[in-house]
Amino acid sequence: MNAKEQIEHLEKELKALRKKYYIKSFFRKAKRLVTDFLPLDSIPSEYCTERIMISNKEESELFLPKTFDTITQASIKAPKNPIEIFALQNVLCIPNSTYFLDLKKEKIYYERWHDDDRITYVYNTNNLLQHSITLAKVKNYKEIYYDEEAIFMGGTFTFNYYHFLVDILSKVEYFKYIPDAKNKLIIIDEDVQKVENLKDLLMFFLKDYKIAFLSHEKNYYRFKKLWHITSNNYAVPNIMPGMTYEAGFTKLSKSSLQYLRKTAFDNLDLAKVRIQPVKRIFISRRSQYRKYNEEEILALVQKHGFEEVFFEDLNIHEQIYLVNNAEYIIGPSGAAWTNVLFANAGSKGLSWFSSVWGDFAIFSTLAQQVGFDLYFYIYPQDYEGFHEDYRLDPEVFSQYLDQLINIPKEAD
Repeated sequence: MNAKEQIEHLEKELKALRKKYYIKSFFRKAKRLVTDFLPLDSIPSEYCTERIMISNKEESELFLPKTFDTITQASIKAPKNPIEIFALQNVLCIPNSTYFLDLKKEKIYYERWHDDDRITYVYNTNNLLQHSITLAKVKNYKEIYYDEEAIFMGGTFTFNYYHFLVDILSKVEYFKYIPDAKNKLIIIDEDVQKVENLKDLLMFFLKDYKIAFLSHEKNYYRFKKLWHITSNNYAVPNIMPGMTYEAGFTKLSKSSLQYLRKTAFDNLDLAKVRIQPVKRIFISRRSQYRKYNEEEILALVQKHGFEEVFFEDLNIHEQIYLVNNAEYIIGPSGAAWTNVLFANAGSKGLSWFSSVWGDFAIFSTLAQQVGFDLYFYIYPQDYEGFHEDYRLDPEVFSQYLDQLINIPKEAD
């Protein structure tokens, strides 16, 4: 089935399931529910007491991956949602998503990040199991009530360094628009607390706030009032199999990225840096996820003085310090490249991803915004799948490496 047929089939399936779960609910609590699937900006006043407009809809400029065959780096402009603050009531939330459920669990209001009516986009999470255009299947958790006001800092992929920093923590810049924000409870996914670097990063932005780390398993949460800031930086979570990723699926704000960079440097503690600078970094990972011929590639870069660095072994202060002092950085595309936000202007790098990622513009845009000269090796892939093992052609890689090293340094 093509994408259209898959969605139509899923829509019929969810309609049938909705009836089935409804009948089951008379005999026992259903483990899953089918709800209406609606954009957040359509939420009625019974669930939203106030909407504060921070900025109007504008354009986001995304810089496409640059290769050594590129004469000039191309860019596109795509519409970016307005930034709003919703004062929500009588809704349920869960900290690893940006959707809100009415108390009857009949409607989901989700933050919509796509700009057209194509059926390409997938917003699934651990709890939002499936969705079509108008319906969604979710887990039926119990409700826990907090009799206080809170600021919602949940989001998709909260455990991921990039998404936590760029998508979620960037919202702190707008706390000043929320009345008495300092005395409100801040809602964070408990997965953040399990990763020391994410927790330390959180303290860069929210060290003087009262934080509640909540589980995204077994419970929905309701608050006296829940303040939700819509995303300034965001990306469509996933796309349908067989589709190609487009640059416009991501939206980034230049001023927001500068805010994140400044806040990180303002909180950098050199007393916590216990490593020496590495001028030529090769990013390695201990994970066996997306394996490739790493040893072969590492041997090639070591001939040019590159040193292997495992960012997961470093604290957040060391990561910022190391990247800020590097002249060259090489490594596979992945969350570690979030650190390019802390690079020095004029430094250079080489990364790679497969052709199925299309015009994946996140790290190329981060690099461009800080003046980091980043090139990409986009290797061919004949099969679908975004997270498969692969092999880089060592001859092609060596050619690109030589070109990177031989780029003339710009005069001061």
